[in-house]
This record gives sequence, structure tokens and C-alpha cells, in this order.
Amino acid sequence: MKQSAAMTRRSFVTMATAGALGVATAPALTSSLLVPGNETPAGQDDLKVRWQKLDDAIRSWWDGDLRHANEDDIRDDPKKTLLYLPYPYVSGGGSESAFPEIYGWDTQFTNIALIDHGRFEIVRWHILDQLFQIDRYGMVLNGNRSFYISRGQPPLLAMSVENYLAAAKNDELAIRAYPSLENEYTNYWNGPAHLTPIGLSTCRDSGSDSLSPQQAAECETGLDFTPIFDGDVRRCVPIHVNVALVRYARVLAMLAERFGWKQKADNWRKEAQQRADKINEYCWDEKVGCYFEYDYVRKQRLPYYSLNVFWPLWEGIASESQARRVVEHLEKFNRPFGLTFTDKNYPSPYPEYVANEWAYPEAWPPQHIVVGQALQRYGYNDKAREVCRKYIANVVDTWEKTGHLWERYNAVEGGHTVPIERQPPRPLHGFTSASAVVVGRIAFS
Repeated sequence: MKQSAAMTRRSFVTMATAGALGVATAPALTSSLLVPGNETPAGQDDLKVRWQKLDDAIRSWWDGDLRHANEDDIRDDPKKTLLYLPYPYVSGGGSESAFPEIYGWDTQFTNIALIDHGRFEIVRWHILDQLFQIDRYGMVLNGNRSFYISRGQPPLLAMSVENYLAAAKNDELAIRAYPSLENEYTNYWNGPAHLTPIGLSTCRDSGSDSLSPQQAAECETGLDFTPIFDGDVRRCVPIHVNVALVRYARVLAMLAERFGWKQKADNWRKEAQQRADKINEYCWDEKVGCYFEYDYVRKQRLPYYSLNVFWPLWEGIASESQARRVVEHLEKFNRPFGLTFTDKNYPSPYPEYVANEWAYPEAWPPQHIVVGQALQRYGYNDKAREVCRKYIANVVDTWEKTGHLWERYNAVEGGHTVPIERQPPRPLHGFTSASAVVVGRIAFS
């Protein structure tokens, strides 16, 4: 079976929901922030009003973005690759044609926006669908297609469970979630294929028939494709995956505490702290003052700067001193229209691809959520607002010009046109809608 570019990439449209973190007045935008296509700076009030129109539009899309994967849908699927799910879901592409599946980590960012918009029932469906995947396949799949059975995606379902329970107070779902989450954490992400000799986890694919082992494993990171793993993530312990696993263990501790299982809760808290300590041991470079991807085979940090360096801040495992030094590197990524994923255009590790999607000059929706929340967590609120406004200004302007949200954007030149790795960005809702909601709220907080 030949796997298309659409099949190998998660829909990140969910991540761009432009506004879920807090709406309030803020200082006027600096003169360096121009709305693409205009000659004058975008006024704070004007941009906020324009963003609110997009946020309102996104609110109206959720029901139309719902898809199903029941027995009738499977029989009618023209590709004959759709996998069953018991509940409706917002697909990666939403009502746009691209990415009609539910995706592993895209969905978790979409859930943040859904909670902000009060759509708790959809979040519950998403959680139950992905718990079903764990019970059936051993992990949350890359997507609900037969060609995705060989891999997962960054383990953020526990975060969605935590966020949902904080908003909806559903004891039944908490009890349903715990054993499945424990299974995925213990037997998949810390099983023989993923746990490394240094105690951190890597990414792998158990047997794609259309990609090289290196490329298929990189798809499990959600960052397909990128230069930051030097062409073989199987030798690395990806920062964002291991930070997500710290959150995962902390959520398991919270659930165990909720059920009165004190010893289990203590063990999970210890597990989370040990992983956090190892991230700081192996990925932190004290001399440079930044986190880097670590190649555990060669026993060295890789020399590539990426927005992954903000994930330890996002989860709060960096000290105040470490956070300050990481934030000093923010300008490496800060461009007129948002944050580039890498600080510069590193050579592609794959000869068949001149450009990589997760690289300079591309601005990805989920990473803007992570960076914005990371900066807020350590009190860098002005910086969070600055970078988020740049991104939102481009998302809003591009939406007004094209009528679409897009999978990813160009942080250097504006708009959505970027160097093409396999296919150009496609119109999406999904995580792009999510980032539009979440990042917009940060921008105007």
C-alpha cells in the first residue's frame, strides 16, 4: 500500500485555533508588527476585534467538523483503510477535505480549544475514542487508518484527561481512563522498543511499508520531517516526547490520589521527577544555557536549535535560572509573523527532500501554544503576548484573504506559502483552529 504525504502527516490544523487563553485589553502593538498587506501597524483593538470574529467563526465550525468511523463509514470508505471508533470526533482537517482522520497529538491541542468553547461532550468523545485505541492497539495511534497501526504520536492524551476532569468533574471517565493510560505509559512508551539505556524514551515504528525505518520513526514524533534529530530519531530521546511523559506520570499520580491510592500516587510522582531530572541531565547544556536533543548512542547533544527547547518550561521542569537562559534564546526564532520552528535553515537529513516541514521558516500552530504557555508559566507575559500577536495577526490576515485556516504558516514572509517538502500546506481546521483560539487568548491577555 502506498502512503501519500497526507497519510504520513498529522493534521495540525486543529492546533491553530486562534484564541483560547484569556481575553483582556493589552498595550498597542509595536510598530514592527504590520498586518500583512498593510502599510501601517495593526492596532491592538483592531486586531483583537478581527481575531474575535475568527474565534466566533471557529465556535460555529465544531459541529460541522465532526466525523464518524462506525461500521457504515468503514464500508463506505473509498480507501478501505478507516479504523473503527465508537464516538464522533473532530478530524485533523475538520470540514476541509484534508486529513479526515482523528490524529494522536493534534487532537489534544484541539481539546484545549473545545474546552475553552464549552464543548465538553466532544472532548469526552475524543478521550473515549483514544482510550479505545489504547485498549485495542496498545497506544494512541498516529491516526485511525490501517497504515498507522505501526506507530503512535507524542503522548498527550493524559493532558486532555487532566484538562477535561478539571472542567467537567467526571468521576466515571477518570475511572475509565486510569488503566488504559497506565497501560500505554508502562507497556508502550516504556516498553522494550521505546525505553533507552539512559532511562528516557525514544520513538520507533514497528513496520511501515511505505517509509524508511528512520522516517517512519520520525513520524511518531509528530515532527515529520525535521533536521533536529540528525536523520534518525531512534538514536535520540526527543525532548517534547519525554516532557509529555513527565506530564503523563503526573496525571497518573493525580488520578491515583483521586482514588485514594496513596502509594501508587507517590510512585507516579517519583517516576515523573526521575524523568524530569534525566531530561535536565542529558538535554540541558549549562554552558550554552539551552536544551538540545540528545543522541544516546553517540552520547552527545545535537547542535540544532528548535522550539522544542521550550517544552521543559511548558511543563515546569526547568528551574527559574534555566528558564531565564532559555528565554534569552527566544530571539533566535522570533520573526515578523511568528516563531520559526528552527532558528535557521539547516540542511535536510533526507536527500529526497530539499526542505523539511518542521524547520525554518515555518510557523506551526501547536508550537505557538506550547511557547506561549511556557512563557506565561515563568512570568514572561509581555514576551508571550508579543510573539502570539505576531502569529495571530498572520493567521487572521491570511484567513481574511483566503477564507481558510492553514496547516502551517511562514513566520518570515507572512501568509502560508512555505518551501515545499512533499506537499504545500493545505486548508485545515483541527489544531490550527485550536491555536487560533488558545494563542489568541494569550495575545490579548
